[in-house]
Amino acid sequence: MDGLIFDTEALYKEALEAVAGELGLGVIDAAAVRATVGAPWPRMRVHFAQLLGASFDVDELRAQWIARFDGLAHTRLAMKPGVIALLDWLDGAGMACAVATGSRRAVALRHLRGGGILDRFRAVIAQEDCRAGKPSPEPFLRAAAALGVDAAACWALEDSPHGVASAEAAGMQVIMVPDLIAPDAACRQLCTAVVADLDAVIDMLKDTASR
Repeated sequence: MDGLIFDTEALYKEALEAVAGELGLGVIDAAAVRATVGAPWPRMRVHFAQLLGASFDVDELRAQWIARFDGLAHTRLAMKPGVIALLDWLDGAGMACAVATGSRRAVALRHLRGGGILDRFRAVIAQEDCRAGKPSPEPFLRAAAALGVDAAACWALEDSPHGVASAEAAGMQVIMVPDLIAPDAACRQLCTAVVADLDAVIDMLKDTASR
């Protein structure tokens, strides 16, 4: 969802950089912010604890970060170009789809409902539904199970290396549409394809369906 359906990763980045600046946390630099993209909170919690020390209240940092993000998203949340066209094509092709996100369920439902697309998905697998978030395969395996299909029969669309690793480990064919992080060689090897945008995803799926 984040970075693929909605342009939220840029807002999360902006919010974290703003809060880190206000708190004087210079160790949260560009590399530290980059490591959070597509990662679940338990993984990020360890990341921040290592950067800031065991005595630092990383949960309070998260609370301020999320509050700042929510404020930005309230007025600036935008859907990625091509989302509606892709969902329309999937409906026409009879392909069921689900969301597998590391976001909290309340946030995922709020964004999807606000975008008017919640009913386009048969299932939403959120942070609370998984014991292990991305890059573990669990979110995508649960999404496939919710759709009633084998994971190997699924296409997964992802924007981040963590998500790509998760979907590939689940046995899915992965199409990456990079957002904030360009794939390195190792990430590309896990992908069936890396494309520029969701319109290119439609073209690719049309070509596959016609074979």
